[in-house]
Amino acid sequence: MSDFLTADEIMEKAKESDTDFKFKAKLQVVEQIETPDRHGKPYLKLVLKDKTSEIRNVKKWISNDKELKNQRIELEVGNIIEIHGEYNIRYGSNITETRILKPDEYNIDDFIDSIATNKDELVTFLFNAISTIKEEKLRELLELIFADKEIKKMFIECPSSIINHHAYKHGNLEHTVGMLKIFETLETYYNRDTNLNIDLVYTGIILHDIGKIYEYQIYNNVPRYITGSDFLGHLVLGVQLVSRYMNKIENFPKDLKNRIRHLILSHHGKKEWDSVVKPQFNEAIILHYLDMIDSRFKLNY
Repeated sequence: MSDFLTADEIMEKAKESDTDFKFKAKLQVVEQIETPDRHGKPYLKLVLKDKTSEIRNVKKWISNDKELKNQRIELEVGNIIEIHGEYNIRYGSNITETRILKPDEYNIDDFIDSIATNKDELVTFLFNAISTIKEEKLRELLELIFADKEIKKMFIECPSSIINHHAYKHGNLEHTVGMLKIFETLETYYNRDTNLNIDLVYTGIILHDIGKIYEYQIYNNVPRYITGSDFLGHLVLGVQLVSRYMNKIENFPKDLKNRIRHLILSHHGKKEWDSVVKPQFNEAIILHYLDMIDSRFKLNY
């Protein structure tokens, strides 16, 4: 039996133990923050994880500038490390020794989540959905956006969040296809017997999170914010991107432009949930609910 503990085992032992203890583990660094102690000396505050759990506020105390420089590199976000640590009932976990693991010393699947199905199958489903849209301007808009190879690549690869749901490579693609499949099931069940604009809902599903390609990226197998993206957020970033492409299409109806913008800006549902506006028409309301259903199914808490 391995003497390495998982993150979940360390957390459980900390909850149950009434004494300090030492531990050894193989964990991935997902956050590193340099912060001063009460004397003004810097130390590193870390978040470490494997697929079982996440350990927050793990400390690495630093004795001098040289060690700080070395530990910044050793404990860089994304690195998978062997750590020797101590848990103190009063002060929590701190690291005493670290070693970067070589690729042949671990299985990456033990540390990162991944999509539930084959990426290529998701891509095929997405573009098949676009091809079935009957409303010409909507289909032209989607085809024009994804004809941009860089946008297509970023859309396929980006995560859907940093930690909340689908927080892994291709996660936003999986989230989008999940919503498409949920709506397709309703559409098939009712044989399209609805007053909804089906094509507009499909377009809203595909474009509602497209701004995430400028908000999130995968760095060293870890979801990260793109610097500066928090100034606007993916709703506004998405509207900016889509508006550029709508303006390239001749005679794109003004009302349709406004409805697409509204779908993106309102899909979080409530202003307290960072929605720019509340959904104002039925297609926007159902888009919000589809987003809630799929994202809540994959919540990490």
